[in-house]
Amino acid sequence: MKSFEDQPQFNPENKRKQRTSPVIERDANTATPSKMKKVLEEVKEKLSIYLKHKGLKIKEYLGQLNQEDFDKLLEFDFKEQLKDIPPIEGIFSPEEELAKIKSLPKKQKRKALATFKENLAQQSEALAVCRVFLERSIEFNHDVLREKLIELVEKFGAKYGFDSHQRQILEQLIDGYFENRRRVLNIRKEHTDNASLVSELSGLDFNGIAKFDVSIGPMSVDITTDGLNANRIYLKSMDVVAKLIHVGFAARSSHKKPIFYTVTNKSNIIEGRLLRGGTLIHEHEHQKNRLFREIFDRQIKIEEKNMLLYQYEAEKDSQSKRQLLEAFFRLKRQEGLQHAKDEVIAMKKDKAPYGYGFFFEKDGSPYDYLAHVRDWKKKKNDTLWQEVAKKVLVDEYRKIFESAVSSFDRLEKEAGYTRDEIIALFADKSLPEWPKTATRMLEHKGKNSL
Repeated sequence: MKSFEDQPQFNPENKRKQRTSPVIERDANTATPSKMKKVLEEVKEKLSIYLKHKGLKIKEYLGQLNQEDFDKLLEFDFKEQLKDIPPIEGIFSPEEELAKIKSLPKKQKRKALATFKENLAQQSEALAVCRVFLERSIEFNHDVLREKLIELVEKFGAKYGFDSHQRQILEQLIDGYFENRRRVLNIRKEHTDNASLVSELSGLDFNGIAKFDVSIGPMSVDITTDGLNANRIYLKSMDVVAKLIHVGFAARSSHKKPIFYTVTNKSNIIEGRLLRGGTLIHEHEHQKNRLFREIFDRQIKIEEKNMLLYQYEAEKDSQSKRQLLEAFFRLKRQEGLQHAKDEVIAMKKDKAPYGYGFFFEKDGSPYDYLAHVRDWKKKKNDTLWQEVAKKVLVDEYRKIFESAVSSFDRLEKEAGYTRDEIIALFADKSLPEWPKTATRMLEHKGKNSL
């Protein structure tokens, strides 16, 4: 053990180390005053944009936007869409791309098909949002310049690869709107007296005693009158699309180039309030759907139906007879489903809490679209006719209808699409196609949310 009395020996290595100020080395990620300033400026700018956007949204909700504000809002919304829906490089033509994939070696097909499905979903979304933007522009200003609408098409097309056919369809919709708008404005100019205008549209002779309130919608003459006159117009009108007859309906005139009009029954007052707003939204959607049907829906030729019916009547073989009748009924069912689609979309648009049971009540109501075929007196005792009618026009019809409505609701609840976006997604799809489209879009949303 070392003695405490021994003197400590000096060791030169035990010299006290001199303290020095540490040198802080900054790497590329270390915040500097200049970097902090830049970050703060970026945050400030983003916050400013966010607040401006929200401010315009509030003004839109309150109906306080002017044209300049509306244009700014669309620009903000377009930038948001670019974040939500990634752009597509180059032109994406689904038909051409699918043809290319079919010619690829088997090993390359799976990857190419996955990319195709992703681009198809993104472009479908973009086409739907583009139509919503067009409709918003028209709703804000019924006399918006055609050039402005075409600019929107070009803007979306450049980012999402719209091919020439897709652009052409959008331009057809735009031109169809302006053609109907022109007819409405012209007939109003020719008939400044309300009773005279309603007489011209309906083909009825209304004298000065009849009272009408008339306004000009985006592409229809909108008439409000009492229940008696509303019913008279209804009975005389052509191509009527009824919401509820006692509430209002949409129709067209008998002119060579028809003019759209809507009728609201002002006798329909609930709790002292005229339900005109929701009725007009509903009926305007019907008029818009007419335009879409001319472009998107297959128009069944009467000769095609008549030929199948003639062959059915003449056929002696029971199996062939059944097949011909099923083919005939499928064509009639397609027509019924087109009417049902029109009504469902209008109902979804006005956001009223509807049930759908009345679509299946076989009571000959305006929503029993297939009663004239199913209950044809001439075929009342035709056992095969009644049997196949129940299968195709009742059971299968209901299954298609309910599946389509369920698909709409799933996109709203599970994928977060707005109703206007879903309506636009389904505008060019028949009711039987809605479930497949919804599944594709839900899968797409699911991938992007992971």
